[in-house]
Amino acid sequence: MTAAIRIVLLAIALPALTIAPVQRRLYVAEDRGGVSVYDIDHGHQFIRKIEVPNSGVYKGIAASASLGRLYLTSNAPDTLICLDLATDREIWRKTLGTYADSPAITPDGRTLYVPYRREDDWKVVDAASGDVQATIAVARGKQYEVDSIEEIGPHNTWMNPAGTRVYFEVLTEPYVWIADTKTHALLGKVGPFSKGIRPFAVTDDERRVYANVDGLLGFEVGAVRNGSRWGGPMTSRVEAQTPPARLAEISHPPRNKPHLTPSHGINVRPDQREVWLVDGVYGYVYVYDISATAPRQIASIPLYEDSSQQPHPGWITFGLDGRFAYPDAGGVIDTATKRVVARIPTREKLIEVDFENGKAVKAGHR
Repeated sequence: MTAAIRIVLLAIALPALTIAPVQRRLYVAEDRGGVSVYDIDHGHQFIRKIEVPNSGVYKGIAASASLGRLYLTSNAPDTLICLDLATDREIWRKTLGTYADSPAITPDGRTLYVPYRREDDWKVVDAASGDVQATIAVARGKQYEVDSIEEIGPHNTWMNPAGTRVYFEVLTEPYVWIADTKTHALLGKVGPFSKGIRPFAVTDDERRVYANVDGLLGFEVGAVRNGSRWGGPMTSRVEAQTPPARLAEISHPPRNKPHLTPSHGINVRPDQREVWLVDGVYGYVYVYDISATAPRQIASIPLYEDSSQQPHPGWITFGLDGRFAYPDAGGVIDTATKRVVARIPTREKLIEVDFENGKAVKAGHR
């Protein structure tokens, strides 16, 4: 019998192997009392609601594929909550400080960096046990004399793709701090920017920070490095323009802007070629091409279905492959066509988690 015949006979004898498709799920933390799960690959259809008793007013969300865990920071009451992604059951909850805000997790899913807004530090938390391994003191912030905000202190967190550096933002402070995840030492800070930082995003190559700043419809850009030193200056400022037709439609915008600032939501598309920004007053998402030196606006995407609606987005997140963008104004945007393709009750705290055979295999970030 020839080798070719033996291979054919073996192929006939063996059962056909089937590869389970990846199931992509969107986890959306509701304003109160739990998490809704949506099927990304089937029009973002609603799947189920995960009840999380005695929780709400969520400030952050993260997931660990390696541990199969989902994490929520809840402000009512003030706790860090860990759920099992396979069973939806609560594993533990911890009160580790005062006012847990928006954390980031290392790519290996083993370590959380959790800011505590009424303190001056981030807790370095073991993602399996919830135990604090270290603290990183950054800053407390100081309330503005004019246009004060509700709470100051440690606020948002960003992790680099390698998990070697983590970035911090403190409300009212005009800097983005950088820390080493091995030593937990601060390496430097980007800025100063023109005013206190709100949401921010860092490019995967860690060359630039794109940051919302208080009072600006738009963003500012900072250099992550200054020669061999971590932490560079603010390098440019981009002021977005609401379409004139929309200004005419809403002659009396709300006095109190969402998060008390015009733009509270910015992110870099996973392909690293675009920055997406929300207009929280007039209900738009603006897209900028950043493949060249200077950002260039290429799209203005309305989030309302008719002009009488006034959505006020306060965040924007991408799916893992960058196909969809999720502003927290009820619209799912196809990033290729720059159009709203689905409408679900999105919120600021949402994240994609992918599964194979019921096991988490990959997780995104806010």
